[in-house]
Amino acid sequence: MKLVSQAGENWRYQLSQTEAGILLGLLQQFPCTDLGPVQLSKTDEDPKAEERQKLLAESLAQHRQELKSLAVNLLGEDQWRPSGTGRLLTLKSESREILLRILNDLRVGCWQALGEPDPLEQPITSRKQLAHRQLMELAGYFEMNLLAPGV
Repeated sequence: MKLVSQAGENWRYQLSQTEAGILLGLLQQFPCTDLGPVQLSKTDEDPKAEERQKLLAESLAQHRQELKSLAVNLLGEDQWRPSGTGRLLTLKSESREILLRILNDLRVGCWQALGEPDPLEQPITSRKQLAHRQLMELAGYFEMNLLAPGV
């Protein structure tokens, strides 16, 4: 994935056919993990902490649903034009930001599904863990290329 041009609100990226297929696949299966329990604090003993935690969980679920509907717009053919041996992805700044949020949700969701390992080098013991690890790495790859093109 390579940034071809950026002018004002318009971003254009060249992707190989493989990269385009993987990125489209990530968008199509978003979200790939369930939203796990949300914990604001491990030590907060305020009686209203549970209520705040519930509100946060509801807000995150609503945000994720909005991202899912916005992901559909990123799949439009007008944004994925054939170009040489790959695809040219054209995004407005707002769509680029949405794509970054989706990729981050995928990456963090997979990390949580793996048990929030620190360090990440913990051994993989199942196919499900392998799938989450691969999705996490792929989402990170695209995030990196969107945020730091040419690095």
